[in-house]
Amino acid sequence: MSHHCHDEHAHSHSHGGDDHHDHDHSDDIAPALQFSLYQHIHFDQVTALNEADHGAARAVVRKTWAERLRTEPELASDVDEQLLVNVPFTGQVKLHSILLRTSDSDSAPKTMRVIINRDDVDFGVAEETSGTQEFELSRTGEVQELAVRRARFNAVRRLTLFFPDNFGDGEEDVTRISYLGFKGEWMQLGRAPTNILYEAAANPGDHKIKGTSVNQMGSGIGGRGPGAPSHCWRLLALRPSPATATTTPTTTAAAAAAVTTRNPLLLPTTQTRTVKTGWSTLPARAKPHRFNQITSGLPAPTAGPAAALKRKERTTPMRAGVLAVKKGMTVFMGRTGARIACTVLQLDRVQTVLNKTRDRHGYWAVQVGMGERHASNVGAPLLGYYEAKGIAPKAELAEFRVRDESGLLPVGVQLMPDWFHVGQRVDVRGNSRGKGFAGGMKRHGFSGQEASHGNSKNHRTIGSAGPSQGSGSRVLPGKKMPGRMGGERVTVQNLPVLIADNELGILVVKGCVAGPKGSVIQVQDACKKDPPPQTWIDKAKKTLEERFPDAEAHLQAARERHLELKAARREKRIEEMMAEGRGGNTLYLFVHFLNPLVAAAAGSSSTKSTTSASPAPVIARNGSPSSNKSITTPSSVSKLHSVVSNMPRGEGRELVNLMTPPARVPLTRKVMSMRPCSWFISPEIQGICCAK
Repeated sequence: MSHHCHDEHAHSHSHGGDDHHDHDHSDDIAPALQFSLYQHIHFDQVTALNEADHGAARAVVRKTWAERLRTEPELASDVDEQLLVNVPFTGQVKLHSILLRTSDSDSAPKTMRVIINRDDVDFGVAEETSGTQEFELSRTGEVQELAVRRARFNAVRRLTLFFPDNFGDGEEDVTRISYLGFKGEWMQLGRAPTNILYEAAANPGDHKIKGTSVNQMGSGIGGRGPGAPSHCWRLLALRPSPATATTTPTTTAAAAAAVTTRNPLLLPTTQTRTVKTGWSTLPARAKPHRFNQITSGLPAPTAGPAAALKRKERTTPMRAGVLAVKKGMTVFMGRTGARIACTVLQLDRVQTVLNKTRDRHGYWAVQVGMGERHASNVGAPLLGYYEAKGIAPKAELAEFRVRDESGLLPVGVQLMPDWFHVGQRVDVRGNSRGKGFAGGMKRHGFSGQEASHGNSKNHRTIGSAGPSQGSGSRVLPGKKMPGRMGGERVTVQNLPVLIADNELGILVVKGCVAGPKGSVIQVQDACKKDPPPQTWIDKAKKTLEERFPDAEAHLQAARERHLELKAARREKRIEEMMAEGRGGNTLYLFVHFLNPLVAAAAGSSSTKSTTSASPAPVIARNGSPSSNKSITTPSSVSKLHSVVSNMPRGEGRELVNLMTPPARVPLTRKVMSMRPCSWFISPEIQGICCAK
């Protein structure tokens, strides 16, 4: 062809000697082009409808694999966002995949419909037909490899690619494509004339293989030796003839090496038989698995975990969210006098508990906890989980996915209401109120049956529940019927933040939020709106670092202390550590509350035997051990508190402040009884909050 590219075709050089071989030829043919159909495209007949520049489609298809990342030339639509590209081939091909590169902007095509072997397709026909296969494309600047259903693309002579829309959703009128390639296998036209020779009685002597004692039928009839199967032909070809054996006394190994060197066809080959050509040999396959190879140099697959994260990148928030308690609803008065319904959410000791990474868990996420749960209501495994992180047991846990590792936060830091800025949009998730069993009219808004005209006692029924023909006399799955109403996960999107008050620990958002008062709510940056400005994100992270400068050191110390206590519990050395003063004011210290040493120091009058089968664990929280049923008097609890607090300073005493949870900010009655007119909104966000 006239358009020759160095990486599209193999080439050969002649060198005078080994000393002049100054470059390597191992990468002359790129692995990604092993099944490229670039040589079999009829470039002069490539056309496109609604292209802005005449011949742009032909120029884009002419791009080689080495030119795939170049932005010019580029195919762009003219009148609207639709494009129709026709690509004919010089013969019949088996299509494997389509290589496409667009961009990460709104001008990238969103859908591609493929139609084969039709030369009369225009926009009307393309919109009416469903096509051979349809693809949902990704908005990315990388090359996408779209694997086709090979059973439908076995005999392709012409491809029509229809791009009906782009990611602009009507706001972007131009669709842009910068690279278009195809992979598959070329073959001759299936209807080409073929000459077939039929023999009434085949003579094996007419099919001898020269230089061997067998014929092409695999038998010794007509040859000079015994028959042998076809896979032994190469070895038989290495045997010297009787005349050669008498004149040239050589070994079999030497003969094999000499013949192999002289005749390259004696290398390992694959035998195939066709009607037209008979028996023929093909080069051995380089790799048994030619598709989806790890190091084949192909573009990244568009299906799989990595591709799923890439597709969800724009709809995944960059930052973690918070947990809050719904306190109720009130009204917010703007400076123009507009009354805005809003919901008050309280943040109760919200801390980060765990970071999930792509390498270990398959995605990035931050686990956040809220509130506090009494130790007696927490199981031993979960107590150890919190102990290793130096955090008090949380009443609620939730996981917030983030876009990448930049959204991860240090473990143990507290998220305050100023994590969100006034005016930004957030998504609020909660469980709706459960309304019990409800009928079709209340649950789905059905209009009901006739009030009269023969209708009796069926005024609020749903009527017929299923068809009698077509799909069969059955109730189709998903039919709207009476049932349990409410109690579902509801997400209210794009609510503006009106107030973020750290002193009161409240977050006020515009609008209503699903769930009753006291329910747990999840708040995170809106996924359908632009994320907060990068300056604000950096400022919020810097504020966290200033508030908790030693978060990583505290986490490491808690882990080391957890391993020490874990070994002590396994070896039953907790009492010894308490006696030596090395127990410290750790967050979770499993001891026998009825231990004679501790019980005597506390002055307990109800001391039981220490050999009980399952002693109840007692947990020292912030230096104040929790009460047990065995000691109910306040004086005994205070004595035990003084014993633990006055222990000599040891290895664990440095963790006193480490394990202290953040102070709880109560939501006072004054906030809920505040008159609506005393809350005002800043002028810069007045238009956001007053929008209807």
